[in-house]
Amino acid sequence: MKAIRALSRFAAVLVLAFATAAAAQDAGQAIPSSPVPSSPVPSSLAPSVKSIVDQLKVNKDDSINTGATRSLRLGSAAAATTAAEQPPSASISMQIQFAFNSDRIEGVSATTMSNLAAALSSDELKGRRFQVVGYTDGVGSALYNLRLSQMRAVAVKNYLVGHGVAADRLKSEGKGAGELLNKADPAAAENRRVEIVASGG
Repeated sequence: MKAIRALSRFAAVLVLAFATAAAAQDAGQAIPSSPVPSSPVPSSLAPSVKSIVDQLKVNKDDSINTGATRSLRLGSAAAATTAAEQPPSASISMQIQFAFNSDRIEGVSATTMSNLAAALSSDELKGRRFQVVGYTDGVGSALYNLRLSQMRAVAVKNYLVGHGVAADRLKSEGKGAGELLNKADPAAAENRRVEIVASGG
């Protein structure tokens, strides 16, 4: 009889845990989870400082370097044309890993973030200003995703400021799940990204 009571109590606790997790998910709140071990991305796979600079600089003939680089994808602004008095804008999309439902940048992105800060601080980009634009995947409510993307963009901006990029050269913006890279799979990892858009200078 004691064994049946103990089993009943365990089942009740399990049902309560599942109900709490489901309610949190519906509300768009973070669900506590056990940490998933992740191995750091080898620094050879992170985009280099040079590749980031090349994607964001304007050539002497006022054209934008649109050559593909490893670990970087051209953002929608990369091929934009602008008026003659303003230099064209250029952008890159970067995969920066964040903790689940969080704006905390994961350690596996340390090399990518360090190289990004070095690139934006380089002499070749010193006259440019940057917009840090955060995106999420399509899982969750639109309002929650918008807020999360804004928080992640601010986290990247704060990291860059803390690593030598002048704050007045940076702005941040979140766009939620509004511009999915992989529309066929809204939950795909590539939809969770940060785009760096360069303008001016």
